[in-house]
Amino acid sequence: MKQLIKSVGSPKFTIILHTYNRPNFLRQSAGAVLEQTYDNMEIILINNGATPETRELLHEFESKDKRVKLLHFNENQYEPWDPHRMFAACFNPALEISTGDYIWHQDDDDIIAMDYIEKMVTLFQDNIDCSSAAGLTASIDAKGNIMKG
Repeated sequence: MKQLIKSVGSPKFTIILHTYNRPNFLRQSAGAVLEQTYDNMEIILINNGATPETRELLHEFESKDKRVKLLHFNENQYEPWDPHRMFAACFNPALEISTGDYIWHQDDDDIIAMDYIEKMVTLFQDNIDCSSAAGLTASIDAKGNIMKG
């Protein structure tokens, strides 16, 4: 059972999570975000023109947790000739609706440890000159197994 860190007077942390038609990855990724030990968060889930199955899953997350906000795009914002366009097209509107003191972005194939946000908040509070940070990564396969190498 997770132990929630009391967030009275604690900074709000915004997690922006982008997805496109990978409900199995989304289920793991958003599940890990919702299970964080740090509670003072908002989670902005971006639907980048996904299928009905993915849209349904996004609405399920929103209905189960008041911290979740949805941002929908009817069409995929990805353009092969300008892959950075998608990031700007999706991320900038998410920034506009975010209310967090700190912001973290991840895609649906990223999974964070249960205490990841708690450790990030502590890092920023203990190091006031720190303006960005990222944790160590481990590669996993489609089944969620950690890959060696």
